[in-house]
Amino acid sequence: MGLWQLAVPCALCCLVGCAPAENAIGALVPDQFRAWPELGLGPVQHGYTVEPSAVPKPKIARRQKLQPSLGSVPEPNFPAWATPVPKPQRVLQSSLTPSELFKNLSPSVYTVAVFGKTPRQIASQGSAVAVSSREAITSCHVVSYVGTIKLISGAAILKAEVVGADRATDRCYLRASGDLRPVPGLREYSSLMVGETVYTIGSPKGLVNTLGSGLLSGLRTSEDDTQYIQISAPVSAGSSGGGLFDDRGNLIGIVSFTIEDAQNLNFAIAASQFWETRALPKKAHTATRVVN
Repeated sequence: MGLWQLAVPCALCCLVGCAPAENAIGALVPDQFRAWPELGLGPVQHGYTVEPSAVPKPKIARRQKLQPSLGSVPEPNFPAWATPVPKPQRVLQSSLTPSELFKNLSPSVYTVAVFGKTPRQIASQGSAVAVSSREAITSCHVVSYVGTIKLISGAAILKAEVVGADRATDRCYLRASGDLRPVPGLREYSSLMVGETVYTIGSPKGLVNTLGSGLLSGLRTSEDDTQYIQISAPVSAGSSGGGLFDDRGNLIGIVSFTIEDAQNLNFAIAASQFWETRALPKKAHTATRVVN
């Protein structure tokens, strides 16, 4: 199965209900791929419509706790929390232009797709960041569906499995079936400062490798000691699990949730907390998660 067979259904399932957007995304598919039944697309026509995917449209739902609440959707049995790889020790020092940063880091950020019973049934879509040659970190709610997890980057499509999970704080480790390209640097939460320029890379609405920018707006520690980075950079459904980087290309966070009925109140879990050796205590918080 090629990249278009995966990426386009991801995008279309995230855009169901918005006909102009569906048409625009569908029109990006080269003609030679339109005959593939997996894509469910016909020839480009004026005023054509794309058949909706069987996957429900992504929603932004209010939750009282930071862990995902998936209703009647079957949840997999996750392994206990573990840190399967050493923490990266390198801290990059030289500032990069946005173009340089994207070129250097986008190969380390993967689209995550959880497939159901059929290749076209995408139960969930988000992002993940490689931190070793086989392991990536993401938000647990991205992979909290029963199905086959795949990591997608360019033409590379790898199966993956969850090898460590803390649902309460939305931290999950994935292990890929093949080689990944890890991020080159990582910064500790304690070194961050409000006002820094930050960048996001992920797959909002299924649009693979989207670069966003904004400010580090706040540093928040919850009652259960989870460290959150508040940012003004835009995020959408599908951004969850994507990377938050400083202007030197260091990974500083993993995008997790947003506040409903507000503007640019978006949050990432500090990347350094993915190397906490214990699961953090579970307590209630009022927030709105970007639900895939």
